[in-house]
Amino acid sequence: MWPLRALPLHRQYRVAVPSLIPLAVSLLTRRLRAIVGPAFAAVLFVLAIRLLYREVQGITWEEFMSGLTGVRPLYICFAAFLIALNYGLLTAYDLLALRYVCRSLPLRRVALVSFLGFSLGNNLGTLLAATPLRFRFYSRWGLSPSQIVVMMAILGLTFWSGLWFLGGTVLVCVPVELPEELSLPFGTRTLGVILLALAIGYLLVCCLWRKPWPIGKLNLRPPEPGLMAVQASVAAIDLLISATALYLVLPTAASVPFAMVLGAYLVGISVSLLTQVPGGLGVLDLILLTLLKGTVGDSVLASVLIFRLLYYILPLLVGMVVLAAHEIYGGAVEARQARRAR
Repeated sequence: MWPLRALPLHRQYRVAVPSLIPLAVSLLTRRLRAIVGPAFAAVLFVLAIRLLYREVQGITWEEFMSGLTGVRPLYICFAAFLIALNYGLLTAYDLLALRYVCRSLPLRRVALVSFLGFSLGNNLGTLLAATPLRFRFYSRWGLSPSQIVVMMAILGLTFWSGLWFLGGTVLVCVPVELPEELSLPFGTRTLGVILLALAIGYLLVCCLWRKPWPIGKLNLRPPEPGLMAVQASVAAIDLLISATALYLVLPTAASVPFAMVLGAYLVGISVSLLTQVPGGLGVLDLILLTLLKGTVGDSVLASVLIFRLLYYILPLLVGMVVLAAHEIYGGAVEARQARRAR
C-alpha cells in the first residue's frame, strides 16, 4: 500500500484558487449591491432637498402662515380620521400575503405587525425597518423565512397593482401638466397608458399563467384572478384615501379639482418609492409642491407639511410607542413564565 503524500504547494494553489474566485466575486457583488442602493438614494435625497430649498426660497413667511391658517380645523380632523382609517385598511395587505402562503394568524397579531411595519417603514424605509420587523414577528409566530420573503413580494405587488390600475386610469383621463424641472421624454397621458399596459399584463398573467416561476430557491405562482382583483382594489382604495386626506388639508380658498390632486399624489408617491428614499422625504414634498403650486399657490407648502405630519410623523411616533410597549409587556410575560417554570 502506497503511503499518502501531501500535494505539492503549487498544486494546492491550483486547486484552491479557482474555488475561491466565485466566492470572492459573490462577496464583492453583495457588497456593491449593499452600497450602491443606499448611495443612490442618498444622492437623490440631497438633490431633492436642494431643489426643494430652491422652491421654498420664493415663498414668504406670510404666504406660509396663510396656508396654515387657511385650512379649517374640522378638515384637518377629518383628514386625520381618514389617515387613521387608512392605516387600519393597510392590514389587508398582510392578510392577502398570508392568504397567498396559505397561513392564518389572529387578526390582532396581523394588525399589530401591519401597523408597525407601515408606520416605521413609511418613514425609515422598507429594507431598514419594515422587512426586519416582519421577519422578527412572523418568524416568532411560526412562519418560515421563505414564506416571509414571499409575503414581502406579495405586499409590494399588491401596492403596485393598485397603482398601475388607478394611476393609469387617472393619468389617461386627467393628465397632469408637469413643470419644466420635472419634464419627461413623454407626457403623463403616455405614462398612464404604460401603467395601464402593466396592469393589463399583470391581469393576463394571473388569468393564464399557472406554471411556477423559479426565483432563487423559491417557486412562485401568480396569484389567482380573484386574489389579484382584491389586491388591486385594496391598494386603489388606500391611494384614494391618502389623496383625499391631502386634498382636505389644502387651503379652503384654493379651487383645484380633486383629479389633479390625485394625479399629482400618484406621480409623487410612485417616484418617491422608486428612489427608495425613506418616507420619500424631500422627493414627495418637492413633486407635490411643484405640481400644485401653479393652481393652489405658494401656500401649498403648508398643506404638504401638514400632510406629512399627519400621514408620516404622527403614525411613526405612535408606532414607536406601541413597539416599546409591546416589547416591555412581552418581556414581563416571559419573565413571569420563567419564574413559574422554576
